[in-house]
Amino acid sequence: MFKRLGLCVLVMLAVLALQGQVSVLFVVDEDKHSKKEDFWHTFEYYIVEPGKTNAGKCQATRIAKNWFATAAHCVADRCKNGCTLRMDLLEQPTSVFVSAKHTAKKPIIFVHPSYSNEEMVAHDFALLHMDIANLPSRYYVRATEKQPYHVDISRAQFLAFLDKNTAARREFYHVMHPDLPPILIFDDVTRRIDRTLSVISIFDGKRDILKDPYEAYYVKDLGFAYTQNFGIKQGMSGSGVMTNTGELAGIISAYLTITIGGNEKSTQYFMFAVFNPELTRFMEETMGSDYYKMDRKDASPNYVTRSKTGHSEIIQAVHRLQKKK
Repeated sequence: MFKRLGLCVLVMLAVLALQGQVSVLFVVDEDKHSKKEDFWHTFEYYIVEPGKTNAGKCQATRIAKNWFATAAHCVADRCKNGCTLRMDLLEQPTSVFVSAKHTAKKPIIFVHPSYSNEEMVAHDFALLHMDIANLPSRYYVRATEKQPYHVDISRAQFLAFLDKNTAARREFYHVMHPDLPPILIFDDVTRRIDRTLSVISIFDGKRDILKDPYEAYYVKDLGFAYTQNFGIKQGMSGSGVMTNTGELAGIISAYLTITIGGNEKSTQYFMFAVFNPELTRFMEETMGSDYYKMDRKDASPNYVTRSKTGHSEIIQAVHRLQKKK
């Protein structure tokens, strides 16, 4: 299911020609979002439909105490008649699933009203309302090569594991009491994003950081941002796209391969929804007062600059694809 500009280091060197000639070096390191520990607000989750045994897999990013952002295409169709979300909380061999049911009478999934699977990315955004601290939980030990299935354990066994494992206990604490990233609010102008971007890949609890070495742009005419693909793959949809200074810039949506000219040279692009006026209006209406409790920063002028590139190639490719649909 799957529907970035170098490390900025400011160095101030002051050489004082005093007795002893003391040199003072000041370094401001802005690469704050570069380790797995910086992504404890991001999780993988599974979507289980009524009467089905297979489960779709996506990722979600916590943006407020009981709110998570994800991709609409992960849940819109699978959950239209209800579903159960199972969110995996830890990277450790011993982990915990929290489960929450979505129904028409008691919804926990809120899909952007303009989302359509006929349109690419622009409104591919949904909110999950889950109080993970108070949801029914299933504690288990992950499958291994010798034991190719999960083994359920009791809550007491899980707590005993945390008591003996400092790393797991620290991780679980950060999950329950997260340091949430501020979100970047974009205006409706085509912009280049002046930050290094990164995402986290989570599969069966294993977490890997992927950094974007390419330039990234938000394109007004498309309503979303893009960059060349740097490892995004199916199953990562809904994960947060983070800046190296610790802000949430968008949500993973899709990738697109474009073939140009007679030599059939192909380039694969990764697209992600950003917090533009349409998305933030939906968030405000859905989250209510919780929206105003979030840490929000304007992307312009400190995080973006006006783009001088036309972006015609990707615009045309997206439009062609939409016409085919």
